[in-house]
Amino acid sequence: MNTLLQFCNECGALVTQQATLCSYCGRPPHAPLLSQVYGPQMQVQVSMPALPARAPAEQLRPGCLFAQRYRIMSKVASGGFGVIYKAQDLDNHRRTVAIKQINLSMLSAKEMIEATDAYNREVAHLSKLKHGNLPRIYEYFTRSDSWYIVMDFIAGETLEEKLKKTYRKRLPLQTVIDIGIALCDVLAYLHTQHPPIIFRDVKPANIMVTRTGRVYLVDFGIARRYTPGRNKDTGALGSPGYAAPEQYGKAQTTEQTDVYGLAATLQTLLTGKEPLEITISSEKQKRRIQKKIPRKIQPLLQQMLEWDSALRPRSMGEVKERLQRLSSTPRRQKVRRLLANMRKSVFDALLFTMLVITVSAFMELRNLWLVLLTYIVLYFVALIVRLLKGGFFVKGA
Repeated sequence: MNTLLQFCNECGALVTQQATLCSYCGRPPHAPLLSQVYGPQMQVQVSMPALPARAPAEQLRPGCLFAQRYRIMSKVASGGFGVIYKAQDLDNHRRTVAIKQINLSMLSAKEMIEATDAYNREVAHLSKLKHGNLPRIYEYFTRSDSWYIVMDFIAGETLEEKLKKTYRKRLPLQTVIDIGIALCDVLAYLHTQHPPIIFRDVKPANIMVTRTGRVYLVDFGIARRYTPGRNKDTGALGSPGYAAPEQYGKAQTTEQTDVYGLAATLQTLLTGKEPLEITISSEKQKRRIQKKIPRKIQPLLQQMLEWDSALRPRSMGEVKERLQRLSSTPRRQKVRRLLANMRKSVFDALLFTMLVITVSAFMELRNLWLVLLTYIVLYFVALIVRLLKGGFFVKGA
């Protein structure tokens, strides 16, 4: 027996053929994508824009031309339902892009529905959003066995990968605060959309950081639009440990859901421990882990991780403001840093002065006042360089 499935274009959720409103987002499923399911094998064929170049997935190798415009450079990542390739857009000044490929041929019927849902959500959300901490989508298309999204290539690594390479598997407090502030900005942007977009999967694996320290929020596979008045979500989605309690069918996910996920992420960055690992630890181990979290940020994280969402901070703006207050360096620490830089600058200035004296000896310039003046100038130059390098003049450093 054949069954027709439909997916809402607004949020990507599965809806019935007769539905006039999506039960997930409450909006009309305008021109929903149709899927034909055949008998017990449950093979799904999705009707979407045709792929310009019908190159099978196995031909996406370095050097090949994909979709008549993208030169494949390398495979950079794989996992979940897809593979990500690095490519050059030959029609746009050889701009470097990422091509996400979702291969349907190896998926079960349930996985196909989940992949469809995730694909539609990512396309629906990212194609309409513009923010400096979000990747942009340039194009998307599909064929019967694979779907593709062409988007910004982010030259960096996920926080999950970064932690694995970091000494003691955890990051310094100031670095974590800076990451938290950047995430507050992008999550606040999502929450102020109409209707608000709840990301629902804030975790280190979904956050990328470039070499310059820029933070990107990636993977909108389970993001959803907030619907006022709804008692709870239609499904339990999220990553164990990072997902708030309401994501397990207790209530509808709201801004406070992302507040919880952000807190769990910051906690992982500070301790190097996964939330589930902390949960199953003994009381003695929990106290040991808790000591790794600086005292001044503990109250904020505890409030953000409250089981009752009403007890968490009201918005990302509030969380950002509190993180910024924690980021400001006390005056005493600034004085200590200044004194330390002054001592270090003495050595730098003496080293440079010795070089100047050596050069002046060859030039027969043996004026003592000139040497002294050179030392003073070089000392202050070295001091200023050290202060700038250490972020001393930066607001909130």
